[in-house]
Amino acid sequence: MRKFASALSGAEIQAICGGEFRGDDKLQASSVADPAEATADSVVYFEQSRLFEAVRESQAGLVICMPDQANLLPGRNLLLHPRPGFAMMKLVSCWLSHEAEKPAPGIHPSAEVHTSVVLGEDIHIGPGCVIGKGCRIESGAVIESHCVIGAECAIGKNTRLHPRVTLYPFSFIGSECIIHSGVVIGADGFGFVLEDGVQLKIPQVGNVQIGDHVEIGANSTVDCGTLGPTSIGDGTKIDNLVQIGHNCRIGKHCILCAQVGLAGSTVLGDYVYLAGKAGAAGHLSIGDRAMVGAQGGVTHDLAPDGLYWGTPAIDANAYKRILAIQRKLPEIYGHYRNQLKHKED
Repeated sequence: MRKFASALSGAEIQAICGGEFRGDDKLQASSVADPAEATADSVVYFEQSRLFEAVRESQAGLVICMPDQANLLPGRNLLLHPRPGFAMMKLVSCWLSHEAEKPAPGIHPSAEVHTSVVLGEDIHIGPGCVIGKGCRIESGAVIESHCVIGAECAIGKNTRLHPRVTLYPFSFIGSECIIHSGVVIGADGFGFVLEDGVQLKIPQVGNVQIGDHVEIGANSTVDCGTLGPTSIGDGTKIDNLVQIGHNCRIGKHCILCAQVGLAGSTVLGDYVYLAGKAGAAGHLSIGDRAMVGAQGGVTHDLAPDGLYWGTPAIDANAYKRILAIQRKLPEIYGHYRNQLKHKED
């Protein structure tokens, strides 16, 4: 459960989320919760029928549901919305925007900021931060405790680095980005060449370029390019524990779920969706709006707009047919053995 300082009426919630409020005009909601822990001031939502019983039995003061589900909850305060999850997102975002505490501008005495660094207005630099020569940090940026920013980096307006983020030299991050704890941006790409029985390191002298409105989850890593940049387009969202290899180019508004791994020189179009633990072998491209299912292994180029499953990743419908046949293999093999035995007899 998350409680907020300000309470909202049903009409106010309708104004924020859209949809249609039905219920008690005196409703005052000030928290969001899972059904099991909801109280009279809580808002809950459901879209899937499997959650209905939990919602029906909950003490929630307001339920967000689809219009055709209204008759399932007689006597309850309802917000009828075609996309309940989206409505809940808008409601929580509104509450957070009013109550989020942004650290006060200023540089903590323990931070080490090189004299050549160019700082915009209203910047917060927390305890123990180290900011190298020639960096440029634009107005409204927040750099929380113990971040390390190498020489010649750039950070855009209102971007926030959570504690213990590391930027190697020459890394560029756009505006309105969120970089979570433990992220490392710009470490050397993994490149070696075998010469006379010895693995020789290939120098990695490129950088990382990240667009605006990008979010990168905790403990994810983005390696620098070998010669040119590794790039991430505007609006892309990256989950925790994701590895992006050198010279990858990720388009706009992509989704990379936890434990995705992209080998070097993978190219993603715009609006690509990679589910958890999906991986790409490198030096290949995935087209716009393509979706790769969980644990999918991409070994060749994928066309735009497709849904792909499995390793190697193939069309999802073909993969389903293969799975259906695999389930029948014991039965098929049994028939085959019986036929062999019959012939032997």
